[in-house]
Amino acid sequence: MYEYLEGTLHAILLDSAILDIGGIGYHIHIAKTSPARCNPLGQKLKLYVDLVIREDSHTLYGFASPHDRDFFRLLQQVSGIGPKVALNILSHSPAEELATTIFRKDTKFLSSIQGIGKKLAERLVLELHERIDEFVSSSTFTSISHDAIRALQTLGFSATEARNAISTAQRESPSLSSVEQIVQYALSSKR
Repeated sequence: MYEYLEGTLHAILLDSAILDIGGIGYHIHIAKTSPARCNPLGQKLKLYVDLVIREDSHTLYGFASPHDRDFFRLLQQVSGIGPKVALNILSHSPAEELATTIFRKDTKFLSSIQGIGKKLAERLVLELHERIDEFVSSSTFTSISHDAIRALQTLGFSATEARNAISTAQRESPSLSSVEQIVQYALSSKR
């Protein structure tokens, strides 16, 4: 319904901001790590918003970029994650870092987030792993990683299988420093 709201920052509260737009104060929930928290009061602020409508409330959630808002929406597609839990997850780390964590299937890190247990962390990985590519930063993989992915694809791996294998190799053996070492490790772990 709304794409963004732009107005004057009136107040920053524990988990929200008040944005004054034409004399109306909009209460917008924001992550604890939101860049909006650094804006001085009285300055212009633009937040990309998601309106969540429930039987007893209409709640606005605000984000610094459409990318962060889209990740918030994606998190809510996981069974057991509503807007409050999704915002809590985004309060722990930036969207790209969380996407990389899910991509690497790091359930230990995910379960360290307050309110996310082991089962919910596993469900996040299971339900989002295949859909997370667009949120993973291109800087997540170095040029060596890209070359290793291409090499594995040449050997018959799908793009997702190759990225998973390289990610696992780098997580399990961070000392690997060449394309050949990474590819050999990925091939030996697949056997």
